[in-house]
Amino acid sequence: MTSHRPSVLRSIPVDSIRVLNPRDRNQRVFESIVENIKKVGLKKPIVVTPRAEAEGSPYYLLVCGEGRLNAFRKLGLENIPALLIEVDEDEAYIMSLVENVARRQYRPLEILSGIRQLSEKGYSPADISKKTGLTPVYVTGILRLLTNGEERLLVAVERGMVPLNTALDIVSAGNDDSALQTAMQEAYESG
Repeated sequence: MTSHRPSVLRSIPVDSIRVLNPRDRNQRVFESIVENIKKVGLKKPIVVTPRAEAEGSPYYLLVCGEGRLNAFRKLGLENIPALLIEVDEDEAYIMSLVENVARRQYRPLEILSGIRQLSEKGYSPADISKKTGLTPVYVTGILRLLTNGEERLLVAVERGMVPLNTALDIVSAGNDDSALQTAMQEAYESG
């Protein structure tokens, strides 16, 4: 990943943007974004990377700002301020994932899904760690959760019944009954 990406600010057609890494959004938070843009305008432009169809028609992949883009669509606005950067699709996806991880209120399964997708694209746990800022141990634990098919733990994490870190502790205990008991006891004690 390059450390410096020259960017250009432009107003681009909303209907020419494709979302690379869509995510579910809390409806109340989304409505707040819509109202805020309606009242004071866009405070921060979205980030896109330009592309062209086979026949040459331009379009843009959204890197950051899906909520703002959807708010513009809901408000019926035709153009949106956007920073244009030149990155390949993998780098755009990673930037999008990193923005989602960096947000204060991400959903745990968003992290799981993003790490799974990076792993499926051939990135090693060390590469994923470097690109996302998550620790290698954390990334390896998440991949272990996914690889071992720990559906019950994944569902518990999604429902907020078990913190992601606790699920990682449980799965890392493996078949060691003593380690598993310790992880379960710590999970119970932490609520």
